[in-house]
Amino acid sequence: MTVATLVPLSPPSDEQRLAQFGLSTELIHMGMRPGLTRAANRTSLALRSTPGTDIYHDGMEQLNRLLVERGWDLVYIDHQPRLLHPDRIMAFTIASGVDVANPDRRKQPYTRRKGDATRSSLDQSGNKTASLFEVPDIVQEKKLVAATEAAPLWLLIHERTERGMNLELSRPAVMTESGRITDWSDRILIKFLDLDGDLTVFDHSDDGDIDVNVEPL
Repeated sequence: MTVATLVPLSPPSDEQRLAQFGLSTELIHMGMRPGLTRAANRTSLALRSTPGTDIYHDGMEQLNRLLVERGWDLVYIDHQPRLLHPDRIMAFTIASGVDVANPDRRKQPYTRRKGDATRSSLDQSGNKTASLFEVPDIVQEKKLVAATEAAPLWLLIHERTERGMNLELSRPAVMTESGRITDWSDRILIKFLDLDGDLTVFDHSDDGDIDVNVEPL
């Protein structure tokens, strides 16, 4: 007589969960690395907000470039850019945070102040706050906007460190009156984006080019 032993299935890994959305650690690193590198290149003369702006704008641009060919759409909701999944199962945008991707999952991250677009997606309260970046009015397909508003909102949260960047893709659950996200209904931790060994952090576009001809003896 054969006795069958039931082996409990292990939960999917973070990488497998990213794959369910058509994403991967490699793709996200490719999207976030240029902005992080630019931020690392900034001198002490730059405004304090400049590195964060580098990461936000470059990150959204590069991720859009990588994902648009896979059927994703860039849609603005109350001036907030979101990348909408081809199957409309989720949409995400970039946000900075604190205590991001902590291995101790009891320690949840919290974001900087978010605006009305994020709040409306959480509770449909319609509270209005000033947007961080001014975006010109653009013509968008109404069905696309409606699909983005209906899709679950996720945040690609990042936190700069001396060596690189902590990252996680998480779904916000609670937003404080001051506009911070402090609780999450789901979290996918992403491998650390390490800039060590990336020689592009030493590139300075304003340096003069020096051509050195090397000829064989």
